[in-house]
Amino acid sequence: MIAALLFVISLNVVGWGQPHISPSLSVISSGVGFALFWFFLFKFQRRQKRFLFSAAWFFGVQLIQLSWLASPTYQGNYIYFVYLALSLWLGFQFGILSLFFPEKGPIPPKIILGIAGLWVLMEWGRLFILCGFAWNPLGLSMTGFPVQGQLASVFGVFGLSFLVVIVNLLATNFFLAPRKKTFLAFGGFFLFPYLFGGAHLAYHDVKEKEGLFHAALIQTALLPDEKELHAGKEDRFVHPYLQWYHVLNHLKQHEEKDLDLIVLPEYAVPFSSHAAVYPLSEIQQVIGDELGDLTSLLKEPLAEKRNEKWFVSNAFLVQALANHLDAEIVIGMDGESDEKNYNAAFHFIPHHHEILRYEKRILLPLAEYLPFAFLKPLVARYGIINFFTRGNKTKITEGKYPMSLSVCYEECFPHIMRKGRQKGAKLFVNVTNDGWYPYSRLPEQHFIHGRVRAVENGVPLLRACNTGVTVGVDSLGRTIARLENEKGKFELEKGALYVPVNLYSFSTLYTFWGDIFILFMSLISLFFLRPLNLSSIKGFI
Repeated sequence: MIAALLFVISLNVVGWGQPHISPSLSVISSGVGFALFWFFLFKFQRRQKRFLFSAAWFFGVQLIQLSWLASPTYQGNYIYFVYLALSLWLGFQFGILSLFFPEKGPIPPKIILGIAGLWVLMEWGRLFILCGFAWNPLGLSMTGFPVQGQLASVFGVFGLSFLVVIVNLLATNFFLAPRKKTFLAFGGFFLFPYLFGGAHLAYHDVKEKEGLFHAALIQTALLPDEKELHAGKEDRFVHPYLQWYHVLNHLKQHEEKDLDLIVLPEYAVPFSSHAAVYPLSEIQQVIGDELGDLTSLLKEPLAEKRNEKWFVSNAFLVQALANHLDAEIVIGMDGESDEKNYNAAFHFIPHHHEILRYEKRILLPLAEYLPFAFLKPLVARYGIINFFTRGNKTKITEGKYPMSLSVCYEECFPHIMRKGRQKGAKLFVNVTNDGWYPYSRLPEQHFIHGRVRAVENGVPLLRACNTGVTVGVDSLGRTIARLENEKGKFELEKGALYVPVNLYSFSTLYTFWGDIFILFMSLISLFFLRPLNLSSIKGFI
């Protein structure tokens, strides 16, 4: 009875103990959540049972944490298979750890290090399978409060995962042998992140701050079938003219402010960036003089004259808006060149001829690229017939302030965001569209990843999302402003969030050495598992 209770309690503590669900419960999860399960595991001597219980337990944890994935509205029913397959895969990985536990406790320090190192290597390795799987590293449970997650600036989110495993294994030892020695070992490692975080925040809070950067982050709150035509849902489609009208109307909320930057989300408007699809005469009827004098921009590649009539593109309208408000603009749009199509973020500078285009490098299988040709009929059933080309490099903007742009899922990959910081970025700007998984926990979970990237690299972060979370974060991971209503609802809130960003940034050890430090420690730690390795596998078989 007690064993079953431990299984259920630990599963719920770890499953629901995520910063975006319950920051307080995430503290418990990072400290003793896994330990409660591992204490239960020691009641079984056979390695087969330990593996099966571990795999089943973590499978259940992932069913909770990946529940946002089970959203067939726009993905189709095949997404249930993906959801179950990913949860099983992660459960299998976690089950492998049980093979290295000793028959009886307490667990020796070397084995603790080895298990922690093995788990980090498996987590890190997921980033390079297919499009890369970056969700749910254990270290996220240490980021519920800013003070707890500052160690990410030293060895990144995988370093936090390493520490979570160590702390929980030490807690397991205390449960198995409740002595002063085991309690002090657990307590010391558990409190260390808070002591470091408190000192880290205090140090940077007294440093001289830089000036404010005034930004407006636009959230359109349009679901996929509202943004573009979907068969059978034509009545939900919002005409592109109206989409542009609403964008301009949102900005009117802050027309008295002197804006430095405007950010619109991923795929903010239909059609590719430079496709001249809007008759100028109709655009002028819809928006009037909201964009000022447009005649100076009536030339290729922003506009095209056909049959004595001018047709303009999304890029034309964005450049006109940048000129009119004298503000830089970052916007997510499709981009085409050399017969290739890109999911991209564009940077426009007022009265500037060159437009920077950053091409997304992490594409999602089936939705953005086709991993196998035989899957083409499957995705065609859901209206997906065109795919993107993967980008290949980091790009830094050259406006008032050097920014590194990222598109959607990319901000979940530490090594990609770090490259932008290494190239001189002092501000991260992310454009996202999480509307493909409506009414789920995805937006909040996605935001937690982005917040960690700010802490890892010591730079502020701005996020503009179609359906949230649209937010500004400082270089220590603290929220500056967030678009939501008085009840805390954000997903379908429309508007422009004004964010006065403090430009203070600082160099971090993580930016210097990236994941190399924790990966090296993890590889070294694997040698501590060697004496147990053969006997564990033999016992399992």
